[in-house]
Amino acid sequence: MHDLLGSVVSLTGCRDRDRIGATLVAVLADGLQPLALSLLRRVGPPEDARLLRQAGVRGGQPLEPGDPPWTPLEALTPLDDRPWHREVLERGEPRLAVAVGRDGGAPLLSLFPVWFGEERCGVVEVLTERPLGDEQRRLVTGVLTIYRHQIGLLDYSEHDTLTGLLNRKTFDDQFLKTLEAGGEAARWLGVIDIDHFKRVNDDFGHLIGDEVLLLVARLLRSSFRHDDRLYRFGGEEFVVLLRADTREHAALAFERFRARMQGFRFPQVGAVTASVGFTRLRPLDSASGAFERADQAVYHAKQNGRNQVRCHEALVDEGLFSAAGKSGDIELF
Repeated sequence: MHDLLGSVVSLTGCRDRDRIGATLVAVLADGLQPLALSLLRRVGPPEDARLLRQAGVRGGQPLEPGDPPWTPLEALTPLDDRPWHREVLERGEPRLAVAVGRDGGAPLLSLFPVWFGEERCGVVEVLTERPLGDEQRRLVTGVLTIYRHQIGLLDYSEHDTLTGLLNRKTFDDQFLKTLEAGGEAARWLGVIDIDHFKRVNDDFGHLIGDEVLLLVARLLRSSFRHDDRLYRFGGEEFVVLLRADTREHAALAFERFRARMQGFRFPQVGAVTASVGFTRLRPLDSASGAFERADQAVYHAKQNGRNQVRCHEALVDEGLFSAAGKSGDIELF
C-alpha cells in the first residue's frame, strides 16, 4: 500500500506531459500486477482514427520501444481493427474479462476508457490471468480519475484559453525537447500571421474577430498531422512545429493550410488569408533565433503581396536575405 500511495503521489506531481502516461502505466502496474498493461491514445481524424501506444509494461518491464509520437498515422493500428476499443471509447464504459484466444486458459483482456480533458481519447488495456476483482476495478477507476484531473491542470496551464491550442509559454518550455527528439526527419518551425486581422476587428468587432481565431485554430488542426505541435502566440499569430523530410515537403504542409484558409468562408467576414514563413531548426538553435528567422520570412511575404508561404532558407538562397549575423540571426538587406 505504501508503494501504491507513493506511485499516486508521483502521478499527481508529474508536470511533464510526455512522461505522465508512463507514470500512469507504472502506477496501475504496481497495483494490479498484470501480465501486460498499456495506455493507448486515439489520434487522427474521425474517419481514419488510429491507436497510438503511449506507454506499456509486460512482465513487469516497460515496453520499449513504444510508438513514438512522430510515427506516421498510416503505421498505427486502425481503430476499426479493434472493435472492443472502439466500443469502450464510444460508450465510455469498461469492457471486462474478454478472453484473448480460444484456449480456455487464455489471458483475459479488460479495457477502460481514458479521459483527456473533456473527451474520451484513450484506452487502458489490462491483460490478466484472472478477472479483475471489485477492489482492482475501483483502483483503476480512481487512478484514471486522478490522471484526468492532472491532464486537466496541464491543459489549463499549457493551452491558450480562446483557441485551445498550445500557448507561448509551452512553446518556450518544449522547444529544446522538440529539437532533441529522435527520428530521422528534420524539424521545421512555421509562423502564421492572419492578413489584415486588425481590419476584421475594426469592421466587425472583437467577438467576430475571436470567432475567426477559433476557426483558424480548427483549420490548423485539420491541416496538420497528429504529431505536429500547434501554438497560438497571441493576437493573430500562430506557430507550428512539424517534422518533414525535405524543405519541399515542409512547404507543401504549410501551403496546404494556406490554401484551405484561402478557400474557407468565415461567417460574416468572408475570405480571410494568412501569410506563412518557415525555417529549418538547427542543432544548436534557440527558440528566439528560430522564431526570428521564420518571422522574417513572414515579413517578406507580407511585404510582397501577402497570402503566400515563404521559406527563410530559400530566401537566403535567392540572395534576398543575408545569413551573416550572430547566433543564427539573419539580417535583411
